[in-house]
Amino acid sequence: MITAHDSPKDSPSRQLGLRSQIQFTGRLNVQASNQQWGLYLYMGRLIWATGGPHPYRRWHRYITQYCPQVNVSTLPYQETDGSQCWNYSTLAVLAERQQITGEQAVAVVRSTVAEVLFDIIQQEETQPVTFQCNPQDLLERSLTLINTEHTLQEIQRLWNTWAGLGLVDHSPNLAPVLRRPEQLQQQTSEKAYATLVSLVDGKRTFRDLAALMQQDLLLVTRMLLPFFRKGLIGLTKIPDLPPPLLATAPVASAGLSAPSALGRPVLATGSLVACIDDSKRECQAMEQILTQAGYRFVGIQDSIQALPTLLEQKPGLIFLDLVMPIANGYEICAQLRRVSLFKETPIVILTGNDGIIDRVRAKLVGSSGFLAKPVDAEKVLAIARKYLPSRRVGHGE
Repeated sequence: MITAHDSPKDSPSRQLGLRSQIQFTGRLNVQASNQQWGLYLYMGRLIWATGGPHPYRRWHRYITQYCPQVNVSTLPYQETDGSQCWNYSTLAVLAERQQITGEQAVAVVRSTVAEVLFDIIQQEETQPVTFQCNPQDLLERSLTLINTEHTLQEIQRLWNTWAGLGLVDHSPNLAPVLRRPEQLQQQTSEKAYATLVSLVDGKRTFRDLAALMQQDLLLVTRMLLPFFRKGLIGLTKIPDLPPPLLATAPVASAGLSAPSALGRPVLATGSLVACIDDSKRECQAMEQILTQAGYRFVGIQDSIQALPTLLEQKPGLIFLDLVMPIANGYEICAQLRRVSLFKETPIVILTGNDGIIDRVRAKLVGSSGFLAKPVDAEKVLAIARKYLPSRRVGHGE
């Protein structure tokens, strides 16, 4: 290893800027008294990042967020020769096997790099940080090349906003927890209080909450900040998730087929889409959009018949209207998640009221996403492509 202990006054921005200018290839080790990170570069551009207090929690969060077709809890992982890049190797193999798209892989990489850079910048505000340059520690492949300078500028702006909220000493890796629930209940509506009790349980970090709510980190933080400043919500450290079991190579996840010979894409088993909506017009619109794209479709207008019909048809994707007579979308979604057959089935809520409280409540009952009404054909098909499996066959098939 070539070691270069730089002055603690050198910021991560300066360090990475220097590496970029000299077109550095290798690993830049970043060390603080209680944390360490690794930044991988190729020809001065960032390609991956490791380390920090929650590497496994971070991996689980971003795979769940960007690759919903992959069951991260049961995924075998690619073991590497003593490297900390087991997750990157696994991501690369999944992309090569077409079990995730290139866009999904890049989203995981970019979010991981951004999170690590933010933590490094925050760390240097309170403690000296040193750097070690190791050109021998290389990644065999690169999923994407990230412009170092532009990324650092974006993360610096995010950090400046975070610091401007008075959170210099408070990491987004901390978990909000209720301190005075009685006073909180008196100062919020019944609906808001129920949401906060469900979310702020001391088991999810700010970053976990943002991913769960499908919202920006700063937006979620600003929402909770007034309660924190009043002492109604506290912050606590939580442990990382347990490390995964490593295998010699990742295998196809349940419901995914390995790629065969290149050819035209065709829909795989499980390409049936169900839409539960009491509006006949909405069901017909969804049917036209999906069947013209080659998907099979079943429309259900009677919410009472939803579960029996779904058990019989076994769709691979469910669109569920939020506002219906007798049983609403929340109730049906929660009911479906209690049935083993539908525990992992993507359920997308259809709603004309895309508010943050509705998103949180829908997430708590197990929904996979939101789609505003009236439906847009491109957005419907984007969801179908995101969640439904596909395979490639030869031209003769």
